[in-house]
Amino acid sequence: MLCFLRCAAVFLFALFLSAGAGSQSFPNKPVHLVVPYAPGGAVDLVARSLGQGLQQGLGQSVVVDNRPGGGGSIGVDLVAKSAPDGYTLSVAAIGALTINVHLNRLPYDPLKDLAPVTVLATSPMIIGVNASTPVYSIKDLIDYVKARPGKVSYSSNGLGSLSFLSGELFKRMTGIDMVHVPYKGGAPAAVALASGEVSVGVTEPTSMLPHVRAGRVRALAVTDPKRSITVPEIPTVAESGVPGYETNSWIALFAPAGTPAEIINRLSTESARALKLSEVRERILKSGQEPVSNSPAEMARILRTDFEKWRSVIKDAGIKPD
Repeated sequence: MLCFLRCAAVFLFALFLSAGAGSQSFPNKPVHLVVPYAPGGAVDLVARSLGQGLQQGLGQSVVVDNRPGGGGSIGVDLVAKSAPDGYTLSVAAIGALTINVHLNRLPYDPLKDLAPVTVLATSPMIIGVNASTPVYSIKDLIDYVKARPGKVSYSSNGLGSLSFLSGELFKRMTGIDMVHVPYKGGAPAAVALASGEVSVGVTEPTSMLPHVRAGRVRALAVTDPKRSITVPEIPTVAESGVPGYETNSWIALFAPAGTPAEIINRLSTESARALKLSEVRERILKSGQEPVSNSPAEMARILRTDFEKWRSVIKDAGIKPD
């Protein structure tokens, strides 16, 4: 009996050392970044830029694996169901993690099945008006719409998109009544605004700014809580008279739930270092995104906050899940 207990103790101790050694030796093989969208988009660019920087810090190859489909749900689900060892990670945008879950029945729970590592990049939406509209500020816009309830239309990237929800949140917080006109993406939404099909538009800077520079659209405010470093001349909605208003699009790094804390922390630290590399930072900035990083705990807080915020806005907008 004594011999059995000694053998059991030795086995458990060896198992403990083996588990610890596995975390300490991480990584000892290539790391895969699963992008749940097609190549060429903003998330893909951020993932590839991050991967180049991570290779230096981790000392291993970092492979970007595009798994598009289902609004990002296919790729995210693949990561959620992967081994929690740090070798299969997700670089995904806000929609697949805090919005789609309230619109569709997904095979994963973002709050339970994923471990936040860090945010990687953020970008605001811009609220703009057609240049012929006699509106020059957010206050002007609120007054203009209140004088024409139900008669002013605004364009978005589509029903359920972040730009649509940003517009609906703006309506809710200001008490105005605008008619939503969905388009199939930011580019057509911005074109509709520039051509005068709609008077107001809410979309990302990369789609709206070319029309602003051409004089066809007037940018009123960014939806971020602080001014964007990419367009610092444009004020925020909050500073323009709607305190507490904030929305932004973020791209973040996630691991499967259950990944050891030391691996999560290592990935977070190395990601922050990679985002400070000049070549990585410049590539992300040129795409219209702002490279940023935070702690796993802070990313988890953002995930929970946005998850609840968009659930409330979607409910108020009367959108039913499919």
